[in-house]
Amino acid sequence: MNRCECPIEESLGCVTNHSAMAARNYLTRQLALNGIDMTIEQFKVMVVLWKEGTSTQQNIADFVGKDKTSVTRLIAGLEKRSLIERATACQDKRCNHVTLTAQGIALEKPTMKVLEEASHYMHQGIDPNELAITMRVLKQMCFTLNYTSKESE
Repeated sequence: MNRCECPIEESLGCVTNHSAMAARNYLTRQLALNGIDMTIEQFKVMVVLWKEGTSTQQNIADFVGKDKTSVTRLIAGLEKRSLIERATACQDKRCNHVTLTAQGIALEKPTMKVLEEASHYMHQGIDPNELAITMRVLKQMCFTLNYTSKESE
């Protein structure tokens, strides 16, 4: 069976899962082809730092949607490659601040260029209005699943 075929006919969960996996695999390949040695999870960490400059590990964990232990491993890998630095906050020894290094800052433009080109390729042949509707529907579904209680049904 093709990865894009779902065992449950018309399953939104199945289709979105397969499309997310295909997009993730495509972006991973494009990063590698452009000489950027970074996993998608590491990319998400870097996006937070490119946007904010400095962040706490907890803030990164919340954005990436992973637990603190997983984020600690991701950060350790990026730190080992000299893309980021970690420092303990003076007032709270449990809180680490993560900051970009010069190498990490320099990686932003080429990485975001790959993301932009990959997004353009993935969205080709899709009517922009339909893409906007799809995005709105999926965001609403995320909001409903993450922020509304079952008791309101």
